[in-house]
Parts: sequence; C-alpha cells; structure tokens
Amino acid sequence: MILEIDMGNTRLKWRVRYQQATVAQSAIGVEESLGLLVDKIEPYRNAISAVSVASVVGEPLEQRLADWSIGHLDVLPVFARSSAICGLVRNGYHNPQALGVDRWLGIVAAYRLVSAACIVVSCGTAVTVDLIARNGKHMGGFIAPGLNLMLDSLTSGTRQIKLDRTVTVLDLSPAAATSEAVYSACAAMLTGLVDNGVRQLRRLDQNSEFQMVFTGGDAGRLLSFYPQARLVPDLVLDGLACVLDYPQQLE
Repeated sequence: MILEIDMGNTRLKWRVRYQQATVAQSAIGVEESLGLLVDKIEPYRNAISAVSVASVVGEPLEQRLADWSIGHLDVLPVFARSSAICGLVRNGYHNPQALGVDRWLGIVAAYRLVSAACIVVSCGTAVTVDLIARNGKHMGGFIAPGLNLMLDSLTSGTRQIKLDRTVTVLDLSPAAATSEAVYSACAAMLTGLVDNGVRQLRRLDQNSEFQMVFTGGDAGRLLSFYPQARLVPDLVLDGLACVLDYPQQLE
C-alpha cells in the first residue's frame, strides 16, 4: 500500500492506495498535529510500504512529516519535485524546478486523464490556471489570489465592509447589497482569469479542441460557469500516482 500526501498551503490531503484503488482518504489542517492521521491509517499501518508527498509548505513542515513517517510507519517518504518532462508532458517554465510541484502534478495528471489540449484550474488558497497544448507541452499559466484571500484582503483593508461568509453560490449579476456585490466582483475576476486562459490557449494552440479540468477546495463554486469542466478533487494526488511510473520525478 502507498500513503499519498498533498501538503497545500491550508490543508494536508491524504489517501491510502492499494494498486489503483483508494482504500481510505481524508484531510486535516496543514499545521495540525499529525497525530490526527494515526487513528485513520492505523488499520493499514503495517501494510504501507511507501509514502509519497507533494508539498508547497517548505522545509520545516516537510521535515516534521518525514520524522513522523519514519517514526510511525518506519518509511522514509519521497517528495515529488517539478522536472522538465514526465512522459509526454513537458514543463513550460524556463527553470522547470521553479514551477510549483502541485501545479506540475496537476498538469501531468490532467493531461494523462484527457490526452488532449486542456486548461487546468486549481481553486485553493491561490487560483492557478495552466495551459497544456495537444502535444503535452505546458504553455505557461497564471497565479492569482484565491476567493478567501480576496475576501480577506478586502475586509482587512476597509473599515465598513462586512461579509456574509456563508455564501456558497457565486453570481455574476450586479448586486443590491454590499456582501453580494463583493462576491459578484470576486466571481467576475475569477471567471475573467479563466476566460483569459481560454483565449490564450486558443491563440497558442490553434485549431485544437480542449478540455477543462478543475480541482481545489473552491472549484465547485466555479463549476456553474463552466458546466463542461471536469471536476477532479484529487488531481494532485493523481499526479503523484502518475509520476510513480517515472522514478526520476521523485527525490
């Protein structure tokens, strides 16, 4: 069995996989005690022979995870790193290692899934939009604040704006109340970012049909604007599974 971990800016997502089947999965806060994992993975503890990790959190938290994995599972984890190529997928950054590993794994997994030109939209703490041509070439991408960062920056930088944080449905219509106006503006900015990605991919990879792959905690809130998109909640973890076929992608 393999324990796969996605250490994002906010959440640590994990799953235990046996061959192609997921037998357990959940998430905790990335700064929460790793002891919260113990009870959930205890039934599989003796069967876990590998731990693979995608991390954007930096060395201190990565070392904490490594110490936990060695101490609790007696397994030295391997950390995925971005590289120049994985299968048919080619990294579009001038310095391939500078591309965030979560984006790289999402790109690899999305192209493996659709085998066509695609736009990968990840809606988490940050929103990233990456463009992949039909031949697997990464054409670059965009990084913007995620929805909650947008809301936080507005409320912390103003005195009178109060927001209803229970809003779950985004709308592009002009609003007649402050909270709704903020959410509509955020939705307009996020869809504008995605729509720009669509225009750029059409310019860069002309005459190609493309697909849209969405992932991340807030991805579901944008799906109403893009009903043709495929929602893949575990895209980064799927990318980890992909690169296991190419051992040079792991350190």
